[in-house]
Formats: sequence, C-alpha cells, structure tokens
Amino acid sequence: MATVARPVAPLEAIFRPDFSKVTFDFEPYLKEDLKLDLNGKPKQEDASVCKYYLRGTCFKGAACQFKHTNTREKAVVCKHWLRGLCKKGDHCEFLHEFNLKRMPECWFYSKYGECCNGDECMYLHIDPDSKIKECPWYARGFCKHGPNCRNKHVRRMICINYIAGFCPLGPNCAKGHPKYETPVIEEEEDLGHARFGGPVGPRPGYQGFKNLEEVTCFKCGEKGHYANKCPNGRTGPQ
Repeated sequence: MATVARPVAPLEAIFRPDFSKVTFDFEPYLKEDLKLDLNGKPKQEDASVCKYYLRGTCFKGAACQFKHTNTREKAVVCKHWLRGLCKKGDHCEFLHEFNLKRMPECWFYSKYGECCNGDECMYLHIDPDSKIKECPWYARGFCKHGPNCRNKHVRRMICINYIAGFCPLGPNCAKGHPKYETPVIEEEEDLGHARFGGPVGPRPGYQGFKNLEEVTCFKCGEKGHYANKCPNGRTGPQ
C-alpha cells in the first residue's frame, strides 16, 4: 500500500505565521468597553509622529523630519487655545476642547501653594506631593537609597493578569506591573548617586583648577601662585 506524503509547509509560513484570522475571547471587551483600536493602523493626524521617538530610540533629535511628541499630551487642554492664540490648529499636540477635567495646571497654585480664585479657579490645583516621581528601581524590586530616596516608594500588589501575559487595563491598572529593564539615570539624579558612591561624570561647565603657570597674583603681580598664598605680600602704594 502506497503512503501519501504530507505537504510540507513553506518556511515563510513557519517563521512568519499569519495571525490576522486569530481572535481571542476578550477582544470584544477591549473594543466595546475599553474602546481600544486593535487594528494597529495609525490615525491620519498621527501619521507624522516619529515612531522611533515614541520608543525612545530616535537618534536624529531636532534634525528628524517627523514630529517628536507624546500622544498622552493630547489629554491636556491647550492653554493658548483657551485665549484664542493657538496658531497650530489641528496640528497642535494639546487638546482643543473646553474640558474642566483636562485643564492645564494652575501656575499660581504650583508656584505659591495657594490661589486667590480658590475652588472657582478653572485650572487644576495639583498637590505637590503627587508630583514626586515613582522610583523605577523600587518598582523593579530594590532601591539602594532606601528611605533617603528622593522618589516615591509605592507598594503595590502584583497584577496576576500582567504576570500571566496580558493586562487589559494597561498603564491604568492599579496593581503592580513589574519592569525588568534597567532604569535610565537622569542627569539631575547625579548628586543623589554621588552620595552613595555611584559613578558620576563631571558637571557641565566645570573647568577644574587652572595651571599655576597661568595664574597671576593680584597682590604682587607675579605668576605661579594665588593671592591667598602670596609670599611677597602686597606691593605698590598703600
């Protein structure tokens, strides 16, 4: 009896399978309740945004021909639009809509801690303690600064859905989503790392000590020493 050979799938189907026809049971919940776009097609107004900048990997900087903007900034009402002075129109990165829940921060309250308009102020009064960033090292598992850390150490119960592979709430989830990548140290944190023995480079604008051959003493006029260590004393008319 002759055996029928099975058709061998091409390598393209093995290494690059087509998942367009694969659906999950929770997709209707994401589309209908959370209003999420699962098609992955960029909107027309977002087509000019640099996709590498959104990932933090654009090396062109100001020379990039695409727009470097954060899509989350759209959640804040444009302060220039409120006064009728925004010239960007539909290309503005901020929201052109009068929404009291998305108003920009009150400058007087953030600067002086109080506002003469009180509860009638149309801008947001944000608690200064809420502006303190969450410590990325503590969120990852351990922070060497301990209680002396300048950032917040927030304890959260771990999200079971995130550990399993997917959390439908995303960044809005109240539980902890552990990050496994190494946090990036910002320049303003150099002082804190120096206190704990961390490697810190020279600060911008620091030139160090001059060579003594280039130093001129203003007391005696000779080169080779500073005025506070002048061996000749002050010369000239007293």
